Amino acid sequence: MRIGILSSSLPAALKIHSEVKTVPGCHPYILLCRVGEETRLRRLFKHAARFVLKEGRFQSLRLLARGRVIMLPHPLDDARTLARLKRLRLDVGLHNLGAIYRDETIKAFRTGILNPHIGLLPRYRGRNVMEWSLLEGRATGITLFFIDSGIDTGPRIVLREEVDVSHCGSIESAKAYLFNLDAQFFRRALELLRNEEFSFEHNDGTGRRYYVMSRLFQNVVEELIKANG
Repeated sequence: MRIGILSSSLPAALKIHSEVKTVPGCHPYILLCRVGEETRLRRLFKHAARFVLKEGRFQSLRLLARGRVIMLPHPLDDARTLARLKRLRLDVGLHNLGAIYRDETIKAFRTGILNPHIGLLPRYRGRNVMEWSLLEGRATGITLFFIDSGIDTGPRIVLREEVDVSHCGSIESAKAYLFNLDAQFFRRALELLRNEEFSFEHNDGTGRRYYVMSRLFQNVVEELIKANG
């Protein structure tokens, strides 16, 4: 199974790579993607600085030498990027990027792009879903699902699990805790996909789409987290 880790950060991608490379039969590539309007020179400087300052330099060198780190200098929906992705013949993409994917990009991966959503689908779609879960007195968690062009509407759920954040002292630390579990959840999802008896759960769209939570409600959630901590 050929895996493409879509990221704008080499250290973040290396963390995911270290987990998913342990899955038998998985061959991960790091796809360093362009973000916004940043220039090629700025991107090269950014990645070079991270390479020098962060751990994992020797791992990066090994992956570069093996052709497993690939710079994508053009936007994801650019014809040149799509052609490059298709030549790589990737089976699954792993989302670690602040981007919205168009259909052409999603289809460049044989099975699709996996997204670690910090909410329990299908009930919680959209923005600030961890906070809305806490405000409504419901469980928080993570859902790994294959995206489509909608907002958390991809119908194929691979893995969904409740994750307790009551030990966290704030919204920021709770979200950081959940986001930091992405590499582990990616590995577990890929292990499931390799199982011939695996079947998807269905994201049936019965939940609600949530929007950005107001500061007033965020303050209430902060107090709930502190009270439970």
